[in-house]
Order: sequence, then C-alpha cells, then structure tokens
Amino acid sequence: MERTFLRYVPILAFITIMTMYVEMVILPSLPEIENQFSITSSEASWILSSETLAGMALAPFLGKLADSYGRKKVLIIILIAYTISVFLTAISPNYLILILSRSIQGIGLSINPIAYTILRERIPDRELPIAQGIIASTFAIGAAVAIPIGSYLSQYFSWEFAYETAIPLLILSIIITYAILPSSESKIIGKELDTLGILLLSLSFLVLGVGLTEAPTWGWLSSQFFTSLAISLLLFYIFSLHISRTDNPVINPQDFKNPNIAVPLISSFITGFGLFLTFQSLVFIFELPSPVGYGMDILQTGETIAPIALVMLVAGPFFGSIVTKVGYKKVILLSSSVSSFLLLLLSYVISIKVSLIALMGFLALILFFISGMNVTRVTLLIASSERERMSTLTGTNTAMRLMGNTLGPIVVGSLEDTFKTPIFEGYINNIPMFAFIPSRLAFEYSFLVSMATTVLVSILATRIKEEIRNRRTSVSIVTS
Repeated sequence: MERTFLRYVPILAFITIMTMYVEMVILPSLPEIENQFSITSSEASWILSSETLAGMALAPFLGKLADSYGRKKVLIIILIAYTISVFLTAISPNYLILILSRSIQGIGLSINPIAYTILRERIPDRELPIAQGIIASTFAIGAAVAIPIGSYLSQYFSWEFAYETAIPLLILSIIITYAILPSSESKIIGKELDTLGILLLSLSFLVLGVGLTEAPTWGWLSSQFFTSLAISLLLFYIFSLHISRTDNPVINPQDFKNPNIAVPLISSFITGFGLFLTFQSLVFIFELPSPVGYGMDILQTGETIAPIALVMLVAGPFFGSIVTKVGYKKVILLSSSVSSFLLLLLSYVISIKVSLIALMGFLALILFFISGMNVTRVTLLIASSERERMSTLTGTNTAMRLMGNTLGPIVVGSLEDTFKTPIFEGYINNIPMFAFIPSRLAFEYSFLVSMATTVLVSILATRIKEEIRNRRTSVSIVTS
C-alpha cells in the first residue's frame, strides 16, 4: 500500500469509530434515561432524533465549509464542537439540556461524509475501494465495541460515565488530526448554499416529529394532530416548490429522474428509518419486564445486541461481491423481499414471545439482508453518478438517510405511548398498584411499519436499469 493510504485511512477510521462509539453507547440506556428524567417513550425517542435532525440541517453547511476552507480545518472544528457537546450531554441535569446537547452533537454526523470526500480526493484509484470499505466498516465495528462497553459502564456506573469515557479519546482524535493528517485543498466555491431549503425541510420534519410525539396525548384523531400534520405537509410542499425553482437546491429534483439514482436515494431514507426504528424497538423489548419483554438489565441487552450488529460487518462484503455477478437489481429485489418477509414473521414472533435464541436468529437474518440492501443501493448510487457530481449526491444521500433516522425513533416511541398494558407491581394499603408499559402490540406495529418500508424498496427496485458505466466504486460501503 502507498504511503498516502497509510497516512489518511487509519486516522479517518479511528475518528469515525470514535463518533460511532459515542452514537451507539447510549442505546442500551434509553429505558433508564426515560425513567431518570420521568419522560414518556415518545419524548425519549428525541434523544436519538434530535441529533439526526440537527445533523440533517448542519451537514450541507459543514460540507460547503469543508470544500471552501479546507477539510482538515473544518474537521478539527467539528471534532472540538463534538467533544464539547459530548461533555454537555454527560452532565445534563434535565431532559431539555440533554436534548439541546444531543442536537449540538449532530455536528458529528458530518464527519463521515467529509472522510469519504478526503478519500476520493487523496487516495489512488486502485486503493480507493479498500479505503472506502475500511471507513464503511466502522459502523459495525463502532457498534460492536460501543454497545457492550457502554452497557457495562452504564450497568455498573452510569450512562453519563459511559459518555465521559469517550472524551479523552475524542481529544486524542483532535490532536492526531492536527498533528498528522495533511492539509487538504481549499477553494472558494461560488454557488450559494440553499439555506431556505434546509430551513424548510428541517422545520417540516420538526413539526411532523412533534405531532407524532404528542399524538398519544392529543389523540390520533384530534384536531391538534391533524393541524401539525397539515403544517408539516404545507412546509414540505413549499420546500418542493422552492427546490424546483432555485439554482442550487439542497436536494436536486432532477436527480430523481434517473431511476438508478432515485431508487438509492429513496431507499436511503427507508433503510435509515427502518434501522433506527428496529434498534430502538429491540432495546425496549429486551429490557421491559415480562410478559411483554425479556426483563434484561442494561449489560445483558448490550451483550445481546452487539453480536447482532456484527452481522452488518459480514453482510456488506458478501453482498458487495455478488452484486458484480448477478446485478444491482436482482440483489436489491432479493434482499428487500426477504427482509419484508422476515419482518412480517418478526411481528408475529413478537406477539407470541419466542425464546431469546430464536429472536436473535430472526434479528440476525433481518439485519443481514437489510445490510445487503444497504450496500447495494450505495454502490449503485456511486456507479450511476457522474464523477463531478459524486460529492453532491453523497451529500443528498446523507440528507435522505438522516431524514429516515429522525422519523424512525419518533414513530416507535409514539406507538409505545399509544399501546400500553398494565403490569401488577404490588399492594399499598391492600390496594393493588399497576404500572403501564408498552404492550407487545406496539412492537408488532413497529415491525409492520418497517416491513412496509422494505416492500416499498422492492417496488422501487423494479425500475433499476442494469446498464451502468464503469466507475471506481467500493463494494463494501454499508453506512453512507
């Protein structure tokens, strides 16, 4: 391998692993945080969604700054702000400060796209697929490391301490980036950023998210919910009109005229939605008491989810290797169709509460095929893109994924607050006391919603055209 490869890839891989560690370390502790701050499941979903919504709004600005003033400079600024936000999250005294700190933390979601841009700028063509594959694998590696470590620290210390352990390593990331990573090219780009488009899109998702969060309290047929839905749709309609008329839209509607670009972009939203919905559902299923859940503690939950997350590390290279033999269309159709069938079975399996081993088997299979769908749609996007537009489409792809990441937890949190079941907790003065927890029906519906999204991917995949120009691509990308 050339010196350039060794100079860039290990540093960028370490940084992305650290950011993924921070993102996943909180996952097993969601039920504990919900109890600590006395919040509903819908409100707890914003612990994940606040970050992705902020990341969706910040990513285009930071990408433009990186292109204009140098990626190393901007990367260091992002890492400093990210480290501060992690510290603020760890010391959050209440729910509001926690959500604000997590929102600031959304700045870190720009690190991965900037890393890919640096690779495309610096790494030779013949080594680029390997470099992209290494950076892409950091999602599975970071999750596999963060979930068991985070659950152990949360179980025996606190979730705040689990966060604090990342701060020294993030500081180390800043020092390494400053001292070792070479400066990248900077050039002032004349095109104006679509600030209005970003604002309209973010507000649309924010209003929709608030409506879904409050729907269990307001009522799903209440005027308040339908008003929030109408405002969200109106904002999105105005956004659609805006991007069709502006010169440099945050999402270019022309991209959706090519099915080989439209399908991966829409699928990015769908898979982002489904993965976050599934992971949040799993944490509550594992930790809720019987008869709904499995009554695990935080450590047991982490030890259960971590091996499942490693499946994604295996699936990426496997599906990446077969796509060159059978084609994008067949792989996406197969992986999405099998995922839909397995999610349908999972909704039934949840209703009858099978053994933990059987449930883990189902989950491993589902994540295997969803990861296959993910890797294929990303490589299809890159293979179908003009080289000079690859950076722009990567940014659009990131925005679409973050939209899905934002809505997934909100939907499952709202379902958990809507469908409740009582559990007996004991007697006080001979009066039976009950607590209400999410019922199995909430998780059945969650997985049915996820199934519906993968069915949509199957339908979209029928439009894919196999005639693709030869381009340098990676067959291992799983997270972009």
